[in-house]
Amino acid sequence: MSADAPVILVPYGDDPLRHLATLLLERHKDRLPDLSRQTVLLPHTSAVPRFRRLLRAQAEQKDFPALLPPVTGTLTAWAGRFAGDDQHHLSSTARQILLLDLLHDYPRWLRQYGDWPLVDSLLTLFDELALHAGRHSSSADSIRHVLAGHDVDTDDYSPFSDEAQLVQELWNAWHERLAKNNLQDPVRCYTDGLAHSLERLPAGTNIYLAGFADFADVEIAWIRTLVARGGMTLLLHGSADNAMENPAARLLSALTTKPHAIALADAYADFLDRVFAADAGHLHERARQQAAAAPVSPARGRLTLHEAADAESEARAIDLQVRRWLTQGRRDIGIVTNDRKLARRVRALLERANVGLVDAGGWALSTTSAATALARWLECVEQNFSHAPLLDLLKSPFLQPGVARAELDRMVPLFEQSVVRARNITSGLEHYRHGLERAGADGSDGIGEAQQALTQLLERLENAAAPLIPLLAARARPSLEFLEALQTSLEKLGLAAGFENDDAGRELLHVLEEMRAAAAHSSLRLAWTGFHQWLRRGMEQRRFHPPMQGGGVELMSFAEARLYRFDALIIAGATREHLPGQIGAPPYFNDSARSELGLPSLARRYAVLFQDFRRLLEAAPQVMVSLRREQDGERLVPSPWVERIRTFHSLAWRESLGDPELEWLVQQPAAVIAQRDAPLPAPVTPPAAHLPPAMLPAAFTATDCQRLMDCPYQFFAARGLGLAPEDEVREEIEKVDYGIHVHRILQAFHTGVPGLPGPWREKLDDGTRAQAEELLRQISEQVFARDLRRRFLARGWVHRWEQCIPAYLDWELNRAADWKVEATELKKERVYRDGVTQIALTGRIDRLDRGRDGYAIIDYKTGAVPARDPVLRGEKIQLPFYALLLEQDNIAGAAFLTLDDEEAKEKTALDGETLAMLRSAIRERLLLLKQQLDAGAPLPAWGDMETCRICEMEGLCRREMWTEPDATT
Repeated sequence: MSADAPVILVPYGDDPLRHLATLLLERHKDRLPDLSRQTVLLPHTSAVPRFRRLLRAQAEQKDFPALLPPVTGTLTAWAGRFAGDDQHHLSSTARQILLLDLLHDYPRWLRQYGDWPLVDSLLTLFDELALHAGRHSSSADSIRHVLAGHDVDTDDYSPFSDEAQLVQELWNAWHERLAKNNLQDPVRCYTDGLAHSLERLPAGTNIYLAGFADFADVEIAWIRTLVARGGMTLLLHGSADNAMENPAARLLSALTTKPHAIALADAYADFLDRVFAADAGHLHERARQQAAAAPVSPARGRLTLHEAADAESEARAIDLQVRRWLTQGRRDIGIVTNDRKLARRVRALLERANVGLVDAGGWALSTTSAATALARWLECVEQNFSHAPLLDLLKSPFLQPGVARAELDRMVPLFEQSVVRARNITSGLEHYRHGLERAGADGSDGIGEAQQALTQLLERLENAAAPLIPLLAARARPSLEFLEALQTSLEKLGLAAGFENDDAGRELLHVLEEMRAAAAHSSLRLAWTGFHQWLRRGMEQRRFHPPMQGGGVELMSFAEARLYRFDALIIAGATREHLPGQIGAPPYFNDSARSELGLPSLARRYAVLFQDFRRLLEAAPQVMVSLRREQDGERLVPSPWVERIRTFHSLAWRESLGDPELEWLVQQPAAVIAQRDAPLPAPVTPPAAHLPPAMLPAAFTATDCQRLMDCPYQFFAARGLGLAPEDEVREEIEKVDYGIHVHRILQAFHTGVPGLPGPWREKLDDGTRAQAEELLRQISEQVFARDLRRRFLARGWVHRWEQCIPAYLDWELNRAADWKVEATELKKERVYRDGVTQIALTGRIDRLDRGRDGYAIIDYKTGAVPARDPVLRGEKIQLPFYALLLEQDNIAGAAFLTLDDEEAKEKTALDGETLAMLRSAIRERLLLLKQQLDAGAPLPAWGDMETCRICEMEGLCRREMWTEPDATT
């Protein structure tokens, strides 16, 4: 390596950091082990630890086990040290809000482009102008000069004149505002830092740059000055050819410096160079020349192109390939993609397989649990404490409302089950309070002890929302007012204290503090929607990097992968949408005008992305490029760069770059990757759980007994583990609500319900039928009244029931000749014993009639009715179970009464003798099952297809895996 070359070209397949370490140790060997006067600047902090490891390893080979290392960091951070201290530095949040304040003087542009899109576009344009025009970038004269250069008439009728005027006015207003408040934005801080560094650098300082793909004009001028002084060495990764507007060639032209190019003979690199050599003839001709030069593809074993059917298949292919490499002993594995949705899915698959992974890009702060808790609180305030965000908030570990965590964890399920779900309350603190009072009066399980604490919790929620409620409908207010109200609200609620104890929570509080500091320098006024949008943007734009322990697998973007080398690498999501993807441009000037201004053209920016891709193709001994054919039924276009490789390779060698084994594995749902010498997994058998007797229910309901008979494992999961699905809180009235209302109406009609009309006390006959029907309609109106006020679809259900009333009265008129209603909604509990075994049964009987021959059970049904055969076989036990609850032995019959489709009809009717037989058989069966449960007998999954078809526990027992053949690879 030339010891004095200012620019060194490192081939794509080589490691710039390794050469940089070698260069430092050679150039400054007379000063070893002191390298502290040297400065190494890299594009991102992730490359710093790797460089230090390489430098230390090479120093040890030269018998220097310890070093005083060079100053190492990023160029941006280093330049910031030289920026002036006489101005306040604006955060990114502060300059966004400052510019938004300015834009309110240009309402037409806000309406045309939208507020935040316009802010983002202008800040991008301002930054580029600053980076490519230096200290004189505050002058707007160049804008009109460019327009004139395009022969654009800038009179009042010109379509460009308004845009030019807008940019000029905003540019000047922006700098006036900064100067007035003695502020400096980050880009100006950076450019000033570069300029001042030329004046303040100590003599003899040597600066080394490595890993940069492109430079702005200001940076090139800075580099040129240092090169002329002999204090700059630049390591460029790649080549200086003109393929794809090579950024390295452009930089060398600007520096007018001949580089020292490191030679590396590699047939694979030569193949890739021919693929992308735009000036070397037609693709077919280049492919023919390549085949003549290399009869066997040098890409074989080095490069794989995997095209998956869809996004899930692509994620699964990446998961399988990573695990294949891990079993082969590869440890430093990279996954590079610009598709964050795919990245999240891959991360989930690998973490599920216990593969440690570091996500270099992190993820948006808005996706963390801390930001979710804040979002749920704001939804509570905005949506009158809708049940869904309220329950999520109450379950959040960040909530600290002055109640011990254990006590809160005990109270919230009680509140959810006994108040919200049991009474189907969808929103409103006043409704929750009323429901809580009713639950306490009804003696709902455990609610009495917690009623006072829950009432205080609701009061605290109301108190915490008080600072924000007035701002919801208020006209534009100072932005700082919203932030102060939010801070007060979070402190009252206890969320602020909860956030302090979490990494993501502290980052969230830091964002809020930045927003407050930004608002303090701005007179901007916002409505609630504008403030909430600003807050969401702050969470979405901030990246959160949790402390993670990686296991050799790293997930990153293309830019973050610069200066990395891997044992194996996957370039994922290689569709045109993400590779190269869309580069957003501000809505001012076309690309030609931007080039005239000296701003990077789209072609130049795409060239930088290509350099990253081209480099990664040689960043590991094995590289897989993955893509998918379609997304949500829409055909996707492959990346043009990947398609060029595939076409070139096919033309040259008539063979695919696919991996048939991986393609086969992806198509096997049960395929896993395992060590060849590891023992084979045990065959999957139906699960059988043991439930300690202490965890058995004190009293069995009809549902418990039915589950126990249908499938013991279902009973174990639902009752023992408490995984039975919860009742949904329904925003609109549904069939389950309809059934509850019908039961309540008939209870009020026959035996009375406090607060409702009824009961009917007259004899029902043809003469009184009209009055009975009128009473039923009055009761129905009051029962459905709350739903009619709050739910759009309630009227349809009311009509459905009113159509059924005549049929019910016809049925009741016929039945009244022999039967009289004895009780409705009769809650019963009964204990059966057989020796030392006993079982308690509990339930509620819809209706009990008494007649000459004894009693009869009626069960109202507004939905499906069990067929007669399963009932007679003892498989559906609801009617016999109700008979077991009664002390009376003279039960003359039982039946389901369907109330639907304008009819009232008895179905699956059982006479007394049949019912007695079933009652006795089911009692004996339940006692036997209880005896086995008391003895700790296993609760196996039976796999009955009829039961499994509607079982909510299939994800736990994994019925579909029992018969699958072993597919381990």
